[in-house]
Amino acid sequence: MSRFSCSVVAIVALIAVSCSPLEISSRTRRVFLGGIATVTSSSGWMIENAKADTYSSLVPTGGKGIFQPYAEIVEGWSIPSPLSTKLGSSRILATSLEPLQQVNPFASQELYYPNFLFGSWNVTTTLKEKLYPFGRGFSPSLSLIEGSPRNREEKVGDSASFQLHFFSMLADTAPSNQITVNLGLGVPETKIIADRAFNAMSMSRGYRQLTPVEDVDWDYRKDPTRLTFRFGAAPLAEDMRPLGQRRCEVYLTARQSETSEDGTIFCSSERSRTIMLAPGAVVATDQETTTEYRQVDEDTVKAISRIAVYLTPNPNSREGVLWQQVGGKAVAFFDYEWSMKRERTEFILNDDDSMSTVVRRCVRTPKDVVQCG
Repeated sequence: MSRFSCSVVAIVALIAVSCSPLEISSRTRRVFLGGIATVTSSSGWMIENAKADTYSSLVPTGGKGIFQPYAEIVEGWSIPSPLSTKLGSSRILATSLEPLQQVNPFASQELYYPNFLFGSWNVTTTLKEKLYPFGRGFSPSLSLIEGSPRNREEKVGDSASFQLHFFSMLADTAPSNQITVNLGLGVPETKIIADRAFNAMSMSRGYRQLTPVEDVDWDYRKDPTRLTFRFGAAPLAEDMRPLGQRRCEVYLTARQSETSEDGTIFCSSERSRTIMLAPGAVVATDQETTTEYRQVDEDTVKAISRIAVYLTPNPNSREGVLWQQVGGKAVAFFDYEWSMKRERTEFILNDDDSMSTVVRRCVRTPKDVVQCG
């Protein structure tokens, strides 16, 4: 499993119960974007490998390096331009991206979704393109060159299926709801959030990760910005010794969202820092996920999603040097196309004189309560 897998599982937090094997598509094209741009340095040139990767960059000491943008794209595919939201256009269409910032420091620490996403969704995602704005040599991990943040073997054109759960927090916000009623302010607001724990484990299964997520600690009422992932048994090392138990701590550090005027399009962006803890090793990673959802009809949603990968500014590592070279900007983009189909549950109502059947959109919450809307 890629060292980045757990952080993306958490952020996307929208993923997850029926899963199918990855499907492979070979229709890809590789492109060098814009050739090579150079910036001279008074200290001369130094050739080094980035994190011992086989793909290297020429990085001048103290300068901004020789950047060789690179892309792998499914033949004939392109992101709709412009997207329907300013947030989506600014984050998903960008070729140069700085980390997402929290616009309002007093805003909620949870990411709220529109009502049209409530329920259980069967999702199929396809990796449509991989972009390296500074070149593959600036990737912090070889697994992000050979694969993606979701699976170290995921190729452009691969698809995976899983399920998403979005549930209502209405039952967990009784004090504020009672105040709303007492003041005559109308019906209490329903807040829809993603079931991050359920989605993370389902996504792990859907992507058939080598070391699957087996348990997630997440308290969405006390601290929705922190998750702890625990993994199953790790594979053996080359010398056949067990690698030991691993876990990772995920901290959601910034979020923004935008809804269209007619309420049928919603875009969210969320940034995280993940600390992977393994025997004898601690690894920090920074990522951001931006997804724009478009409601096609009551039971169908289409989406475009981007995972942006950032280097971490550790001054005592090679990665920290590269972070300075790129000015803290994203060094890799992974763009996905989503197709979402709602699951509905059938109920039989036993009236006094007859029986009738109703079909509702339902979802099981982390408290094992079934909500229907």
